[in-house]
Amino acid sequence: MVGRFGWGVSSDRGRFGIVGDAVSGWADGGRGRAATRVILIKSVIKSKSASVQTLYIDHSIVTHKASWEDLRRAIERGKVRLALSVSNLVEIGCATDEAQRERRLTFLIDDLLPVWVIERRAIQRQEVERFLWQHQFGVAPRELIAITSSLSVVDSFFAGVQTRIGLTARQFIRETDFASLHPLKRLSPDALRTFQSADRRTLKCKEKEIFNAWIGPSIPNRGPDGRALTTPEKAKLLAFCWQRKRQFFVECRCLAVEDALTTARTGNAMRQPTESDGPDLQHAAVALAYCDIFYSRDGYQTQCAVAARKVLESIGLGAVCSTPAELADAIAAL
Repeated sequence: MVGRFGWGVSSDRGRFGIVGDAVSGWADGGRGRAATRVILIKSVIKSKSASVQTLYIDHSIVTHKASWEDLRRAIERGKVRLALSVSNLVEIGCATDEAQRERRLTFLIDDLLPVWVIERRAIQRQEVERFLWQHQFGVAPRELIAITSSLSVVDSFFAGVQTRIGLTARQFIRETDFASLHPLKRLSPDALRTFQSADRRTLKCKEKEIFNAWIGPSIPNRGPDGRALTTPEKAKLLAFCWQRKRQFFVECRCLAVEDALTTARTGNAMRQPTESDGPDLQHAAVALAYCDIFYSRDGYQTQCAVAARKVLESIGLGAVCSTPAELADAIAAL
């Protein structure tokens, strides 16, 4: 799935169109999904306010074996926990070398015992719900779940009553049809080119239209009392978010990061977008918004992350590191 651009692991409409279904069969389970999460709630570590401090890595660290010992030392000091997401598993699982895949899983999963970050769109739907419950309905919102010790909790946001209890990273990879993901990667470059080719005046004129297409799928289907919301009611809630856009983005951290990252990645009209842009968004959006440190060796990834962090300095995003020395300094500063 994508928000403003890219691909991921669920289906929704991004800032400018349908972007696909990356893992067939995952869907919004409605009340069933919520009921399943009650069973799993003891596995939740909570979000950024929790005492656990998290270090998120992208695939550039996974593929660079020389970085593993630096990562191991950082985790073994006990000040941070490694945090991964299903986007990490998707990229690991796409490798055709099974021995290589197993080495990576053994190191990351068996040796470092990571916690799991909820998938980006699932986090963003929670953010929108919390904003509306508090400011439109005037009720206390449910606590946002961003980080958990259980991969099953991540799965529950898509699978509902079909959540795989005790889901492991290897099982996730074994049961995912990676061949179906390859065509979706081409959507990211196409989407970025659309933004790059549009002049500022055009984007300004279409700002509300883009906002509605992007945020609309995150409007909750039910109100705080459990009653199903009608289409006109959901349209009014979307308009409420638009009318309070500044406050909306302050409180919806992951959406704000996605917006800033998209701006950073489309600012240079001469750059040729690549298929890695979508996965890069998946990693950076959750890492900056809900983890304490984001570690990547990808120069363009870190450049865009630093730019987003600067734009959103007032909401306090995670630190960005690209070298072992920067990583050590960031951990020391926690």
